[in-house]
Amino acid sequence: MSSLGDMWLPLADEIDRSAALARRAALHALGALARGLHGKPPIPFISGPALPYQVVSEGPLARLLRYDADRPRESRVPILIISSLINRYYVLDLLPELSVVSKLVERGFDVWVLDWKAPADLGPRLGFTDYIDGAIASAAADAARASSVPSVTVLGYCMGGTLAAMFAAHRPELVKALCLLGTPIDFHASGMMASWTTRERFDADLLMDLFGNMPPTLMQSGFKLLNPADAWFKQIHLLLDGADEARVRQFVALESWLDDNIAFPGGVYREYIKQLYQDNALVRGAFRLGAAAVDLGKITAPLLNVIALRDHICAPPSSRALMPLVSSTDKQILEFDTGHIGVSTSRRAHEQLWPQIIDWMVARS
Repeated sequence: MSSLGDMWLPLADEIDRSAALARRAALHALGALARGLHGKPPIPFISGPALPYQVVSEGPLARLLRYDADRPRESRVPILIISSLINRYYVLDLLPELSVVSKLVERGFDVWVLDWKAPADLGPRLGFTDYIDGAIASAAADAARASSVPSVTVLGYCMGGTLAAMFAAHRPELVKALCLLGTPIDFHASGMMASWTTRERFDADLLMDLFGNMPPTLMQSGFKLLNPADAWFKQIHLLLDGADEARVRQFVALESWLDDNIAFPGGVYREYIKQLYQDNALVRGAFRLGAAAVDLGKITAPLLNVIALRDHICAPPSSRALMPLVSSTDKQILEFDTGHIGVSTSRRAHEQLWPQIIDWMVARS
């Protein structure tokens, strides 16, 4: 990117932020319409994360958050949550009644979260190494130091799970246990996304030469094309179910989160498409962080790999491929009949799946 191009990237991030706020307002208006059709009052405004948190530190790539920092805790290792670079982490803290973070805090865990920043003019020059050796390693060290322990439990979701797996292989001494949700590992087995991003069909360099960073609107349009009728069905069901306040709250909160994205850092995006989707370098042991190859066989921590059976963003075979590649002797797959986002936001997952996940982490803390 030229210096002139770089100047526009911070403005593009502000436009994305304003668009997300406008979309949130529009969704509340739609929710009010659905409620009004049933003679019910509108729901209160939902602004984002459900629970209060403390900003521990702030760097160029992320804010490090700590939930309920003053609450007395049992003697367990802290948990570091890593989300996708393009998604806001608070899908795991969506509503008080649908908050994974709340469940972790209630079980006595010390919950730390990396809240990724929009990349602005840094994005075209960033790579995976900046995130894994930089923001993630620093956050894990800070969380461990605060609890006077040598390592932390790492919980990674979607692309955040891919980052978490890379980190566990690259810095195994900092990882006490590893829990992954909907995590692509074998990118050639990741479903429709793998087909769309082949080298013959998709030129990541051309896009990044044009945009600098990957705009959220382009990424969201791609995800929505995976299931193009879904948005219409959800809105129709909302109007039919408008008398159900909990249903309307969940719809507005989740759809607002889906539209609250940040740009994909351009330099990372080039690596992500070319090395992971097109070359499948991670499972081949050919992906590098600086001078070091990422060897998934160096993952030795207890591993829980949570797979959504109806995941159309990360097809189950892509996640299952991790299991024979790691050296962990304590490793388990936990499969659940839901979609990629339902694993963290559906009421059924909160009732049936998350107690199992948290019990697994408690037993290894």
